[in-house]
Amino acid sequence: MRNRTLNKFIQLLIALPLLTLGFACSPANQPSHPKGIKTSAAEKNMAALGDFQLLQGTPYLMATVNSIDSRSDKLSTSGTYWTGNQTRNLVFLDANSLASQRLFDTNAYVILQTERYTQKAEGKTVTRWLVHQVIKKDSNGNQRLDSNDHVSVGISSASGNKYVEVLTGITEIYGLTMVSPGKLVVIYGKEGTKTSSIIDLDNRSILTSKSMIDLGVEVK
Repeated sequence: MRNRTLNKFIQLLIALPLLTLGFACSPANQPSHPKGIKTSAAEKNMAALGDFQLLQGTPYLMATVNSIDSRSDKLSTSGTYWTGNQTRNLVFLDANSLASQRLFDTNAYVILQTERYTQKAEGKTVTRWLVHQVIKKDSNGNQRLDSNDHVSVGISSASGNKYVEVLTGITEIYGLTMVSPGKLVVIYGKEGTKTSSIIDLDNRSILTSKSMIDLGVEVK
């Protein structure tokens, strides 16, 4: 009787570590990963998908890919730090075919703003062009991509295709206005000069540019 009790006690001692190991490795206790867009091993847990919105007059839905964890900065593969609550990419979904694609192949950039520009077609208003303000490089050397870095202005279609950058190295944007269908006036600062340009949205090109008039001396 004593030997039988001793054997059961030894079996219990052997089983306890195995039970503990099994509990620790069970799916319910694995670290959860937020839903995001896969890029690289260093960035895959830094991005979260936003809500999809229909682009007017098209079958395309667009959503942002946002950086998460605003509590601390994380170093990305590009050598700059991720900061919380930044738009890092855009995802487009065709509601007919369910095909999806990203604007950029990487989440290493920051998209400050995306403007939607429409055009009348067959009696309805259609989103024809998307104009993106993007930061691609750490121009001030602080190891972060933020609004203090140089901005590029790029144009894509409503499907996220045909992205072309038409302006780079911008320090400040004072206005974007479509004055006629397909013609966008951009007023911006670059290399210490304030400039206005007319952009041909269809051809993704600058039609003309001109420096602004001297604003005069500061009044004290």
